[in-house]
Amino acid sequence: MTADLLPILRSQRLSAIPGVGHGITRRVPGMSATDGQVGYSAPRDQEDAWRNRECWAAVIGVDAEAFVTPGQVHGNDVLVVTRDDAGTGARPGSGIIGHGDAMITRETGVTLLSLHADCLPILFTVMGDDGSAVAVGVSHAGWRGTVADVAGATISALFEQFGVEPTAVHAFLGPAIGRCCYDVGPEVIDAWLSQAPDGVDAVVQHEHGVRFDLVAANAHLLARAGVPHTQVEAAEICTRCNGDRWFSHRAQGAETGRFAAIIALTDDRPDHRYEED
Repeated sequence: MTADLLPILRSQRLSAIPGVGHGITRRVPGMSATDGQVGYSAPRDQEDAWRNRECWAAVIGVDAEAFVTPGQVHGNDVLVVTRDDAGTGARPGSGIIGHGDAMITRETGVTLLSLHADCLPILFTVMGDDGSAVAVGVSHAGWRGTVADVAGATISALFEQFGVEPTAVHAFLGPAIGRCCYDVGPEVIDAWLSQAPDGVDAVVQHEHGVRFDLVAANAHLLARAGVPHTQVEAAEICTRCNGDRWFSHRAQGAETGRFAAIIALTDDRPDHRYEED
């Protein structure tokens, strides 16, 4: 399958902001030997995954050699990425930028990439005064990252590192295991309600137990952090229900592939006050 035919998922909201390139890759039957998966951890074929990363990068319009990836640990640490980090985690054997579940940057020349197979990807874009992008970020939010408030930690890091106000942030909540499928134990609900006592909308009772709504929970955390709800878009796609199009740990098992959430500042933007001199 040629790159121009690959189905990338994009946010309508982020697509309307000049100066940002983004996309979320998918499971595509017949794309390479592994249906387009991009993860490197065993038992996955790293060279096949690298070729897939190159194809997806071509669709989005970013440089695969500039990918930066972290070691994801289901926490709330936020890594600040500069163009000197470009390529850290891009090719097999190129390492990781560090351990954490969110990355932010205000520089061009780097492309942030996080990996998912049910956990929620969140893409962040900061809009400058002229309406174009001045910073971007990505976070990986499973239930542990959610109850650790990785979304709020990302908003805080944007302010602390770059002086970004939450009202300038636009966010896209991508595909994840949905409220229709995400059965959890009481320890998850207890941890969530300890983090967000008023977040009961994320708790879904049903006759056989309880489910957790990652999208509702993270939308709640973004609102609490000061991001206007009108600037948050959700894909509302359940990865488990749609296992033919998305990699899902719950649907396909631990050895399934990974899809990627990808975002970068592009060169077609003016200088901004958040940019390094």
